[in-house]
Amino acid sequence: MDRWQQYLFEQHSEATLRDWARRLKMFRYFRAFGGHAGDVDELDVAFAYRTIGQLESCLSDLGITLVKYDQRPPQPEPGVSYRGTDIARFPSLIRGTEWIQQPGHCEIAGIKVYIWCGNGMLKISMATGYDVADQEVAAAEAVEQALAGVTLERIDPPLDTRNYICPKYYPDYFDCP
Repeated sequence: MDRWQQYLFEQHSEATLRDWARRLKMFRYFRAFGGHAGDVDELDVAFAYRTIGQLESCLSDLGITLVKYDQRPPQPEPGVSYRGTDIARFPSLIRGTEWIQQPGHCEIAGIKVYIWCGNGMLKISMATGYDVADQEVAAAEAVEQALAGVTLERIDPPLDTRNYICPKYYPDYFDCP
C-alpha cells in the first residue's frame, strides 16, 4: 500500500468508502488535505449557477432564506488587524452580489449543512467534526432526497482532486457490486 492509500484509508477502510460511494448519489466523501491545513473530512455536493437569480431560486426551493442588504454592509478593511470577536461582526458576502450574505450554517430537510457560494458554484457540506461517520452518510442520503429537484448542473467532484471519492478518480467504487 502506497503512502496515499495509507492516508486515504487511515480513518475508514476501503470497504467502508466503497459502501458510502454506492449509497450516496450526489454527495462525495472528501478526505482532508491534512498536514497543517486544518481542514476536515466531509461530505460535499456542488452545483453550478450562472446567475444570482438561479442561485436564489435554488436556495429558496430548498427552504433557505437569503439575507440581502439594501446597501453595502461594513466589511473588513485590507491591511487592518481585527480581533476574532470584531471580525465575526462583518457579514460574509457572496462575491459578485449586491449584497447577499453567505448562507453559511443552515438546514435542509431539518438537517444541518454548511452552504458556501461563489465563482458560480453552490457547495453544500456536511461534517460534525474532523471525521465523517455513518450517521453523516445517512443524513446526507436524506438531504439528497431534498436535492433531487435541484435543476442546476452538478459539479462532480466539487474540486478536481483525488481527495474526493468520485467516479473520476475511483470509478470502480461506483460499479454495481
